Amino acid sequence: MAKIRRQRRKGTRPSTQPRPTRALMEGTFRWLKLDDNARSFRAMHAFSQVAGTRIGAHARGERMRGSILYVRCDSSAWTQHLHVMKESLLERLHKTPGGEAINELRFNVGPLDEVAGWDPPAAATPEPEPEAPAVLPEEVARALGSVDDPELRAELARLYGKLGARPKK
Repeated sequence: MAKIRRQRRKGTRPSTQPRPTRALMEGTFRWLKLDDNARSFRAMHAFSQVAGTRIGAHARGERMRGSILYVRCDSSAWTQHLHVMKESLLERLHKTPGGEAINELRFNVGPLDEVAGWDPPAAATPEPEPEAPAVLPEEVARALGSVDDPELRAELARLYGKLGARPKK
């Protein structure tokens, strides 16, 4: 079987400019008719990044239809809580890659183990906090001595050490 050769127009050369991988992948997903699925996964990943670990433990992006992201929560209390936070979540989603296409959030209640989860974003390693000073000023030690709870007393001493000694005004 003979190869069919395409004739090139004279004076034209194929593009040698590099293209971003994202542009190549979007075309490939569109050709395979997977672009809606890819957009949905990007949106769910964006929600997990915006939500963080506290919200992520109780809510996950479930699916995206059009520009609406459906979020499954483990309780009705969390649906109410996130409904109150909806505007700030949408604002942060629009600034996150993959969340630009989300215009509405809808919350429903159900088991989270049926919904795929994402690894939480890597948190920056916090600086070690200074410990309580070895010697507290007399009036601070007297005030802390009146606190019955030993955990609260230790935490207040640690916070005092974090503030450091400040002169009275």
